[in-house]
Amino acid sequence: MKRITLLLSIFFAMLLVPAFGQYIDFSKRYVIDNIRGIAWQPTMDMYSYIDDDQNIMLVNPKNGKETVFLAKASQTAHEISSPYGYEWLDANTLYFPRDHKTVNVVKGKITTAEFDKVDWDDVIDQDIKHQVFVIKNDKGVFVESAQNGYKPVLLCPDTGKNIVFGESVHRSEWGINEGQYISPNGNFIAFYRMDESMVEDYPLVNTGTPIATVENIKYPMAGRTSHVVTLGIFDVAKSAEKGAPIYHYIQTDKADGEFLTNVTFSPDEQYIYITHLNREQNHSKLIRYDLQTGKKLRTLIEESDSRYVEPTQRMIFMKNGDFLWFSDRDGWNHLYLYMHDSRLVKKVVDGKFDIIEYYGMDKDEKNIYFTASLEKPVNQYVCKVNIDKGTLTCLAHADGVHRPFFSESKAYFIDYFSNPTTPRNISLVDNNGKTLKTLLSAKSPFGVMQLGDTKIFPIVNKEGDSLWCRMITPPNMDKSKKYPVFLYVYGGPHSQLVTNQYLSGGLFLEFMAQQGYIVFTLDNRGTDNRGAEFEKCIHRNLGVREVEDQMCGVEYLKSLPYVDADRIGLDGWSYGGFMVLSLITSHPETFKAASCGGPVVNWEWYEVMYGERYMDTPQENPSGYANANIIPKIKNVKCPLLVMHGAQDHTVVQQHTLELLRQAVSDDIELEYFVYTVHDHNVIGPERRHLYNKLLRFHNQNTKGE
Repeated sequence: MKRITLLLSIFFAMLLVPAFGQYIDFSKRYVIDNIRGIAWQPTMDMYSYIDDDQNIMLVNPKNGKETVFLAKASQTAHEISSPYGYEWLDANTLYFPRDHKTVNVVKGKITTAEFDKVDWDDVIDQDIKHQVFVIKNDKGVFVESAQNGYKPVLLCPDTGKNIVFGESVHRSEWGINEGQYISPNGNFIAFYRMDESMVEDYPLVNTGTPIATVENIKYPMAGRTSHVVTLGIFDVAKSAEKGAPIYHYIQTDKADGEFLTNVTFSPDEQYIYITHLNREQNHSKLIRYDLQTGKKLRTLIEESDSRYVEPTQRMIFMKNGDFLWFSDRDGWNHLYLYMHDSRLVKKVVDGKFDIIEYYGMDKDEKNIYFTASLEKPVNQYVCKVNIDKGTLTCLAHADGVHRPFFSESKAYFIDYFSNPTTPRNISLVDNNGKTLKTLLSAKSPFGVMQLGDTKIFPIVNKEGDSLWCRMITPPNMDKSKKYPVFLYVYGGPHSQLVTNQYLSGGLFLEFMAQQGYIVFTLDNRGTDNRGAEFEKCIHRNLGVREVEDQMCGVEYLKSLPYVDADRIGLDGWSYGGFMVLSLITSHPETFKAASCGGPVVNWEWYEVMYGERYMDTPQENPSGYANANIIPKIKNVKCPLLVMHGAQDHTVVQQHTLELLRQAVSDDIELEYFVYTVHDHNVIGPERRHLYNKLLRFHNQNTKGE
């Protein structure tokens, strides 16, 4: 589920109420100092950046020596409008996406190449190195390549009503964000074909036309018929030669699992690998197929779980054909080494922590590099592990969140670090963990403006689990007084709201603290980066353990002498909206006011892929669905309630809140309801200020009591 996130990058004007003198002004953009354009030069272990004069500089990390790689004057001479957003293609060549040009620099001589025949406005995927482009327009999805002078060739003519090509499938679950994948050497394109003809239509109403019009979308609700997906292979060279699409389909079998994920080409382009997942989502198979014939060759790995398996990451090939595989089979997201013939060699990483992000292997393939939380789930450390010995070394271990940017050889990395009091530190570090140079120590973008005091800490639930919390107290808080609480909640899978980084709660929560609220957030069971049991324990019973944990947070707040226990307000969106409604209907006497947006109120009306993973089908789990259904519980609401929804919501359809309204009327429950008529699941753009204003006014009136 796509959760709403309040990020520093959202800066739209809104009505602000002064509270402590200087306060966050959303008409301004608060930018944290940064180094522009840092990138690693391929094969050379040199990093580049853009200086204040817009020259692209090269730096030798061994001695710190800087040289000009491409001067601003040279950029101007070769009609490069802006250096920002460049990328390295090889050690001598830069690509400038804004201008669609490559610039090659060899011994001071500069040559440029421009892709002037490509329909750039329609490009949805590209391989600049091999000059292959996938484009989409109102006529379909096409391939353009240098091999035929960039003449568009239809990706696949196998079209029809409710057939979707080259787009993300399975509602973008399991790490699927693309609809097509270009092979390592640019010779093939794997593409999804999704047949939605058997899925029921769901109407969205557009009231912006003189007579309201209906847009029917395909929305496979839990327990109902889902779509059918196949994978095709487009031959770039043969299609260019013939001037027509040359393609074939991989011969997948629904019995192996109907959800097709983690599509991966072998480095030599002989095979393609697909992770199959069954409808029940408790059994996955990694299967190797012959790329040319599409025939199934063998199943390499099978995994099952009594709750669910969730393959979201592709296999990682080594030079000798062996591969690394992510799995949480031991209770934590770890890497396993397999031989090319699928024999398990070993578990590479061990420990009671999840690998958060994988960054690759060194050139000798002796060590792998990744980030992990290790002993503190709110932190993110840079680590390496020796593949043979299993020895783990922490390379960046200051408490906070580290985001590394490694050189190609992994000899060095640029460490981006922050914690609640450090906006951003950028350092050059070697692969033994030695800091070679501090490149930047950013100051607060808020100047002398006072923000609240942020604390990150754990409490313990009744089961003995540590639950990490973030509490932002108002500037200059007087602990002899009592303050209202603004409790922001999400609480669903694939989320971690409490992290030990700067402004981890976003700008709006900081603003609410300035308005005199104690702002509180807790990551309950069901959230991410705490191991499989912590996340999967909510299976088939959404809204039970999550609510128990959130109430532990409420009890903690009530124990604080400066918290007004009679003025606790709630806010959340999407899964957070479901949590808000679950809390106020199961503990109606606890909360002074509540606001929510895009909430799930009945999981039977949510889609197959996400909903059935956590709840199974309504037919298999009727009691779980009934217990999580908010509609019959709305009669319990005792506090003022604001419900918001986007009328064009493709994720949590508006039926959820409309039916909630119907029941509220029947039960004589008053609530405020507001519709953002043109918005999908999130309210973005200038209208965001309206949402912030509405939340501020609602909670000032009903939580704070102004």
